[in-house]
Amino acid sequence: MKKKKYVWFLLGAAIIIGAAAALAYGMKGGKAPEEEGTAITAMYVPFGEGQYIFVGETAGVFTVTAEPGSYEVHDIEGNQIALDQLSKGNMVKIYGDNVMAESYPGQYPGVHRIEVVEEGSPSDADQYQGIIDEIYTEPDPAEPPTMQVEYTTDLANATVLANRGGYGWVYTDKDGLSNAVVADSVHVLDWGDLLIDVTLTDPLDLTLSFSDKPTEVKVVRYDSAMRGKALEMPEGEEVPVVEKDGKFMLEGVDGDYVYEVTGIWENGRATYGFYTVQK
Repeated sequence: MKKKKYVWFLLGAAIIIGAAAALAYGMKGGKAPEEEGTAITAMYVPFGEGQYIFVGETAGVFTVTAEPGSYEVHDIEGNQIALDQLSKGNMVKIYGDNVMAESYPGQYPGVHRIEVVEEGSPSDADQYQGIIDEIYTEPDPAEPPTMQVEYTTDLANATVLANRGGYGWVYTDKDGLSNAVVADSVHVLDWGDLLIDVTLTDPLDLTLSFSDKPTEVKVVRYDSAMRGKALEMPEGEEVPVVEKDGKFMLEGVDGDYVYEVTGIWENGRATYGFYTVQK
């Protein structure tokens, strides 16, 4: 089966706020340590190639985005297993810091431990097939990857989907034929309402997360006062991009700038844009 990717839905210019910060208490039964009150009870629903979601009555639909190795997964017998060894329909308790990213599906990076509390059956998870069909779709090989901007504030982890501008892309179609696609776009300063915003209260580190990791990322920023004034050909400022743990980051980002991001892959390149707002 082809590998699927997330399709993130925009609400205006921002990502739909997904899973709520209010999380469920765990099921009654074998008592976990002092973290019992922080447990989410949810069902594991795998699909496609290496993809999955958790569905909880209170926490909603989400995935675990904690770094592999930073948390443990245990089967119903208490044996340690890998996340992908969970079975469709397993009911689990997930212990963590109760902070979900503002995205749909939610993203839960602060997970400490996952425990199977009921084995369930694959048929139990069939009721959620509609959710999978709604929010996931086959990637279009004719289009470059998507890019999200991820950051953490004092209140929550946030994720927004950056709109894509022009690109040049080479891909192989279902018949094995090579095709080239070129899409033009106006300058990022003239994107208007298509330019999503990232609201900051203090300088923050931003993570540029791509659905397929590029080989190189270049970033240029412009003063927000130049929005709509691309014809004046303002000079942009190149911004250093730092790669940490396999992710591309912008460090100490301030508000009131427009950012143009260029991702470069072996089979093409694409531009993305967003702007920062200082509160």
